[in-house]
Amino acid sequence: MLCSFNASVLGAFYALEMATVRAEERILDFEPPAGLPIDYAWDIGVRDDTAVWAFVAVGAQILILDIIVMNGVGVEMIRDELFAREQQRGWKHGTDYVPHDAKVLEWGAGRTRVETMQILGLKPMLVPQAGLLDGINAARRTLPLCVFHTRTEELGIAALEEYRREWDDDKKTFKASPLHNWAAHPADAFRYLAQGYRPAPRLVAATPRQEGWRIPPPAERRRGSIRL
Repeated sequence: MLCSFNASVLGAFYALEMATVRAEERILDFEPPAGLPIDYAWDIGVRDDTAVWAFVAVGAQILILDIIVMNGVGVEMIRDELFAREQQRGWKHGTDYVPHDAKVLEWGAGRTRVETMQILGLKPMLVPQAGLLDGINAARRTLPLCVFHTRTEELGIAALEEYRREWDDDKKTFKASPLHNWAAHPADAFRYLAQGYRPAPRLVAATPRQEGWRIPPPAERRRGSIRL
């Protein structure tokens, strides 16, 4: 048929970056380094999907380990699923990166989503507030650092490849805004990963301060001099 099922979707935001991921064979079956906490990036849905990426930063590289997408459930069920997978795989829970609007009070609950997550034993941290296009640009800069586990291909990688601009049929061109389909929630969660993730700073040892008397080194011999 001379067709490719991995070809880029027209209007896809991450077409080049995801094509490079496949070309460089950065979809592998691997295990994260033992002892490192596993972090999570959340896109919290109320009436639609909630998507959560699991990842760990190793140096300048980001290992994308898993993705969960659930519909019509509360934070409790997603928490239970995360903890069950951690127990099965021997992972240690790290930070939960959540969108900036998670600090808004929920109607009728009297507490924010961040407070609800803390009560449930999670460790939420708000990602810096930024515009949609800034977040997409952050995701583009982050994807070259990522290595994906094979278990993320069906939901996660497929969503990043599918995430695209909305088509304007009147103007016969793509809009700047993304199409809100099944791929939007995993793609939004990856934006929060890119906005919240920061590589660990390099530790530079300070020069020790010299105190007391210091014996100077002997003077260098000059060529041709006589040594007594």
